[in-house]
Amino acid sequence: MVQKKAQKKNNKAVLTHQAIQPVKPNPLPVSIAPVATRSVNNPVLACILSIVVAVVYFFVGNLFMQMAVRENFCQIRYSEKAKPMGEVVAVIDGDKVYMSEIREYAKSIPQLADLPLEMIYPQLLETVVNSRVLQRAAEKAGVESLAAVQQSLQIAHDQIIAQAYLDRRLKAMQSDNRLQRLYEEEMKSFKPVEEVHARHILVKTEEEAKDILIQLRAGASFGMLANKYSLDKSSPDGDLGYFTEDMMIPEFGKAVFALKVEQLSEPIKTPFGWHVVLLEDRRQTTPPAFDEVKSDLRKILMEQDMKTVLEDERKIQKVIIKKPKL
Repeated sequence: MVQKKAQKKNNKAVLTHQAIQPVKPNPLPVSIAPVATRSVNNPVLACILSIVVAVVYFFVGNLFMQMAVRENFCQIRYSEKAKPMGEVVAVIDGDKVYMSEIREYAKSIPQLADLPLEMIYPQLLETVVNSRVLQRAAEKAGVESLAAVQQSLQIAHDQIIAQAYLDRRLKAMQSDNRLQRLYEEEMKSFKPVEEVHARHILVKTEEEAKDILIQLRAGASFGMLANKYSLDKSSPDGDLGYFTEDMMIPEFGKAVFALKVEQLSEPIKTPFGWHVVLLEDRRQTTPPAFDEVKSDLRKILMEQDMKTVLEDERKIQKVIIKKPKL
C-alpha cells in the first residue's frame, strides 16, 4: 500500500492494489516519428487531408492498414503456397480466416505478446474479422481509389518500410560484447544502499491497529493476522519483501527504517490507513547480475544506436531544415 517505486529484480516484488505501483520504464523509442505528408500547395486542403489521414489510420486500425499496404504497395498477394494454413476459425463470404492469422496478429501487439492466447482470443478474433469485413466492404465500395485513402496508404507504407530498415540496422549493431561492456561501465557507478525486509498489516483505524499490536505482543502469528485483517490483500502474510527507504512514501519509509530487526512498530498513519510493521532484516543492496539487466541494457543500446543511425542517415542524405512561414 505504500510502495512508490518498482522493486529491484533481485528483490521480492510485492504490489498492492492501491499505492504499491511499479514505475513503468521509459519506452524504447524504436518507432520513428510519422513521415511528413507530401507537399500540397493549398494549405486548407493539406490540413483537411491530414485530418482524414489521422482518422483513417487510427480508427480503421493498424491491422487493416498493414494489410492494405501490403496489397497496394508491396504487392504481396497470397499464393497457394503463401496462404496461411491450419485451422479455419471464421469464414466471411467464402473468405477464410485462419488461426495462424490470429496468432500473428497477437504477436504484432507488444502489450499482448506475452498473454495466453486463450485469454485474449475472443477479442482478437473479433478484431481480425471486423477488419476483414471492413476491408472487403471498402474494396467493393471503391474507396481505395480516393485521394485521401491513397495518401494514408502511402504514409503507412513509408512508415512501415522505414521502421523495417531501422529494425534491421539496430539488430545488426547489437552484440553480447557491447552489452557486457555497457554492464561493466554501469556497475562502476553502483553504490550499495541499505534495504530492509518488512511485513505490515494495514487497517482503517488506529484502534484496530492498537488491538492487532496487542495480539502480536501476546504471541499471535503476524502472517495469520495479516491474512485475516489487512486491507492489503496483495501481500500474503503481509510480506513486502526487501525495499529501500525511497521506495516508500515518506511517512512509512522513515518509520520502518527507524526500527531494529525483529522489532514491531507502533501504529503508523499514512494516507492509506494505519500500519503495524514487523522489521525482519536489514542488508546492503548488491549489484544485479548481468542476465538480470541484460534486456534493460539492450534497450539502452538500441536507443543509442537509433540516434546514431538517424544522425548518420541525415548526414548522408544532406538534410536541410528550413524555417517555414507560419
